[in-house]
Amino acid sequence: MYRNNLKNISLRLMVMTSAFLLGACSNEEVAKISKIRAGEMFYEATCFSCHGEGGLGDGPMAEMLPVRPPPLTEHLAHHPIDQLVQIIRDGVPPAMPPTPLTDDEIRLVIDYTWTLVPDSLVEELREMQREVELGVSTDTQKDTINGQEDSSSSSMSGMTHSEQMEPSDTNKN
Repeated sequence: MYRNNLKNISLRLMVMTSAFLLGACSNEEVAKISKIRAGEMFYEATCFSCHGEGGLGDGPMAEMLPVRPPPLTEHLAHHPIDQLVQIIRDGVPPAMPPTPLTDDEIRLVIDYTWTLVPDSLVEELREMQREVELGVSTDTQKDTINGQEDSSSSSMSGMTHSEQMEPSDTNKN
């Protein structure tokens, strides 16, 4: 079923891409929306069941995992894009399997994930992400999602992903 869903999405993406290349979508904004929609389809097929509709780690499968999936928006600003692609491609044991998506498809998912960030936080998180891309570190980073300051110079980089994930309470009924 999982493979069929990916094949169906791939077919729909090919149709969208063909329409774009044939000039049906010549507007730059329409092209951007098409890419976001493609990222959303890949997200729904490969990420939604664990990370949930808003990327908060509250998907239908989340409570059954050995560790709770983290809110994706917290990772956007803490990792360079290439590292995010690698994390998604390779998975994060013990709960997140490697993805069947290509690197380009993963980048579409990352672009879509930015649309899940509350508007009030986008600018600050984008700036943090630019600094991470440039290798700039600050003495005190603000945990934008939780509104708390983290005095370690990089709150995420010194931890493995499984240390960052919260254990799930698998004893819930």
